[in-house]
Amino acid sequence: MGELLLQLRKDNMKAMKEHDTLTKGVLSLVISAIALAEKEAGHTLEKNDELAYIQREIKQTNETIESIPENREDLKEEAQKKLKLLSSYLPKQLTEDEIHQIIEGILQEKGLEPLKRNQGPVMREILDKYKGQTDGKTVNRILGTILH
Repeated sequence: MGELLLQLRKDNMKAMKEHDTLTKGVLSLVISAIALAEKEAGHTLEKNDELAYIQREIKQTNETIESIPENREDLKEEAQKKLKLLSSYLPKQLTEDEIHQIIEGILQEKGLEPLKRNQGPVMREILDKYKGQTDGKTVNRILGTILH
């Protein structure tokens, strides 16, 4: 069992004792997904692989927030709490300036010109090297301002 999965289970038990239904529900969902993936793989997942499940849930929650009607502040507030909880399990996130510098460094290091056709290799390298510290949507948006 991975380190993150152990922490999630411990926090889930705490949420149960405190009758925190939101935290319990969110953590139970992520725990189930990670445990199933471990069972299917037949071994303990690496921390980066475990983080991918948290990132996936964050992405889905962000998409849900966008689809919530304006007059449903209660649902938006609950989704924001869910995001905050999930984000607390991720490592420190890279700032946009840091991502910009990383992109510039990769372009120089690999001798690539800032052209759209180089977007794929740069994206792959950033997302592999900084897994859990940023998301593809943010990197893609910043790349769009650099590449032409």
